[in-house]
Amino acid sequence: MSKPPGSVLPGAPAPFYLANGEGEKSIVFDQLFTILLSGDETEGQYGVFTVDAPKGEMIPPHLHTTAHEIFYVVDGSITVWMNDQKGFEGKRTLATGDFGFVPLNTVHAFRMEATTRILGVNTGGFERFFLDMGTPAPADAMGPPRVPYITPIEQMLAAGRTFGTVFMPDFRFE
Repeated sequence: MSKPPGSVLPGAPAPFYLANGEGEKSIVFDQLFTILLSGDETEGQYGVFTVDAPKGEMIPPHLHTTAHEIFYVVDGSITVWMNDQKGFEGKRTLATGDFGFVPLNTVHAFRMEATTRILGVNTGGFERFFLDMGTPAPADAMGPPRVPYITPIEQMLAAGRTFGTVFMPDFRFE
């Protein structure tokens, strides 16, 4: 993994602090992703990020072949759909303080039900998927973006190939 130019993260296992709002930032659709900790700092073990988003449309079904994902709702609410294709299928609206875990190879989708802030944790390295999927956000960006970034399909597919994400627009949750 290589640290993006201008990153405030150390890029290696070393103690550090971030002030409120600091991190590697990217706008993906109507969501602001801020990477707080990458696989570079944890020797590939995990990454940590926040998502700030307005009430919106469902992010279509997809799965990650190489990463687990955790959703912890800091504020707001999000509906998460999951199907592990082995017998588990669920849909739940998570509110402030609620938690959800999406293991790798689990088809999932989500929709913000209100302006929401999520704390996410993932298998190390995957957090930079959001940088590849989006466009850089200003260093002082906070909260949901005022102007969305509509990811071109070529960029989306390239990010998916790089980070083991399979987009499944025809998948239907029961």
